[in-house]
Amino acid sequence: MTSVLKFDESAGVDADRLAQIYSCYGDREADRLICDAMEDLALALARIARANACGDLAAIDRLASAMAAQGSQIGLPKIEKVATDVVRCVRVGDQTALQAVLARLSRVGDLSLSAVWDPRYHTV
Repeated sequence: MTSVLKFDESAGVDADRLAQIYSCYGDREADRLICDAMEDLALALARIARANACGDLAAIDRLASAMAAQGSQIGLPKIEKVATDVVRCVRVGDQTALQAVLARLSRVGDLSLSAVWDPRYHTV
């Protein structure tokens, strides 16, 4: 009998932070800010995957640090948390943990980027 590990990961969108962004910037500017941040996060995910394939730990550290800051900025606390965990793994040199956390970052990143546009997170 073979057992399969199943992942049940939620996006983790901070609806209050999104509402604050829309309240402060207005719809058009908030949409632009969030779209730009989401594009940056998506690019960072792809760049981290390439850096990992090449073993470029410095690039992973730099990109994950930027992802953590951007996740915080636009109300994606899970991206912030997992990206920070990636940085920790790089800095302590734990390759096994790094690979596991990078896989989690990919899952959380994909879910979070699509969830930002979910209407239930927009209260404005």
